[in-house]
Formats: sequence, structure tokens, C-alpha cells
Amino acid sequence: MVRKKENNRKIITTSPNRRPYGAKLTLLLEDHMNFKIDGECSLIVSPEVILEIKLADKRPYIKGSCWDICVYGFATAGEAENFGLKVALGFLWVAVKSQYSARLIYHTPLPCAIYDRTKSVGMTVSAFATVSMAYSIKNVVEPLDEIISSNKTLDQRLLVAVEIFTSAKLETTERSKFVGLVSAVEPLAKQEKYKDPELETLITDFKSQIELSSLDQPLKDSLKGRIDQLRIESVSRAIRRLVKDKLPGDKESLEIIEEAYGLRSKILHEGATDADLQQKSHEVEQVIKVLIEKYIDDFINSE
Repeated sequence: MVRKKENNRKIITTSPNRRPYGAKLTLLLEDHMNFKIDGECSLIVSPEVILEIKLADKRPYIKGSCWDICVYGFATAGEAENFGLKVALGFLWVAVKSQYSARLIYHTPLPCAIYDRTKSVGMTVSAFATVSMAYSIKNVVEPLDEIISSNKTLDQRLLVAVEIFTSAKLETTERSKFVGLVSAVEPLAKQEKYKDPELETLITDFKSQIELSSLDQPLKDSLKGRIDQLRIESVSRAIRRLVKDKLPGDKESLEIIEEAYGLRSKILHEGATDADLQQKSHEVEQVIKVLIEKYIDDFINSE
């Protein structure tokens, strides 16, 4: 088995034309947190894929440590993108399990950038090091492996939810932290369409009355567009349904989420605050962490 892994490593590294594509991402860990990797760490995460972790160049404007993560050994850009997104979720899952804050650093539409190893991008330096399986590295590898070993297609909403959740605690003010934590539940709450014929009739009649009114046409169009949204349940209703489904019978968690979501709306739309905001941040963080764990568990254990 060891010889086979070494052969795979040799093929991937010395024959880039066979598997030319890779994905890169950068992860920011909260201040005083470190993977404790000495130099560059190189892992074979599947028979055809190599993952490298190394400390990124120091960014003077950022508190915390930045880590460059590169995964390569793919025949197509699509394969690299799909696997790169799983790697991004995997490292965020590490942060959730270990209860520290992390943030993906990117200026592209997706958290990972896809590249072709066969095309020159200027001078580069490559190196490989033996993996030191220290306790800290083991805590990284095992949760990461849970994600990338899943055969299920990654739901982008899950990645967004975990990304918002893990980065919220890096915010510098209590209100922005609270808003970030509560916002992490929204991508998980998929809004459903109502299927009541009576509601459809009411919506149609209401739109007809608006069209017959003397209102300006731009206002008519705006109102009819808003009425169309009545066919879909509200975000708050979808969140309530989500909590009831994932945490059946847990009335306390439901109350925490409902209160937090209402307070979030007041903060954003009224500039409000709350004397107990720090405590409420802690409470909602614990509930959303459990919800994320259940979604990750479904992702890991699904066929």
C-alpha cells in the first residue's frame, strides 16, 4: 500500500499533463490558533489527489494566521472545482468541530480558484515534506476526510452557511458578530411553495384589482411582484420549520432562534441593539452549531 501511494505521488507530481488541474484556497485562522505544521505538509487524500498545506506569507493587515491550501491531480477543471469546494467545507468543518473561528479569504466568485499546472504563471517553487502526524494535524485530517470521502454532491447552501458561521466570531463588534451568526441559518432554510388552490385564486384576484386601479403602472408592477412572493413561505417560517424538523420537540432552541432572528431584523432595519446581546450570541451560536452538525452528518453518511 505504501509503494502504491508513493507511485501515485510520483505520477501526479511528475506528469502534470495527465492530471493538469488543481484548486487553491486560503484559510484565515483566529489569532493564537495554528495548525502547528513545520514547513509544508503534503497529504494523499485519495488515490489520485494530493493536498498541500503551508503557512501563507504574513499579511500585516490581518490578525491571525493564513494558510494556503492546494489540492491537485484532476483531469478536468470541473473535477477540481467540485473537490476544491469539498476541501473548503472540510476545513470549515474542522473549525466547527474544534470550536474556533476561521474565514476563507478569496476575491473570486467561489472560495477556491482553479488553475492549470501545465501553464506557466512565472517563477514557482515546489517542495514536498514528510507528514508529521502530530495530534493537531490529526484533528485536521479526520474531519477533512469525513467531508471529502462523501459521495454526495455538495450543496452550495451548506457551504455558505458554514462559511458565515465560522467567520462570524471574527467580527470586531458584538452586533456584527450576532448578525453573522443568525444569518448562518438562512441558507439552510429552504423556502417551500404553497400549494393551496384557494391561495392561488386570492393572489390572482388581488393582482386583477390592482391592475384595474388608478395607480401608476410602475407601482402596480411593484405591488404585483410583491404579491407573487405570497406563493412562497417567508424566511422566518422556513427557519421555524427547519428547527422543528432537525430538533423535534426542542422548544427552547426554537424560541432562541425565533427571538434571535427577530432581533437581527431590528438591528438591520432599525439600528437596534440589546443589553444581553453577548449572551444571546452565545445561545444562538450553540443552536446553529447543532443544526450544522446535523446537516454535515447527513452529508457524510448519505449514500
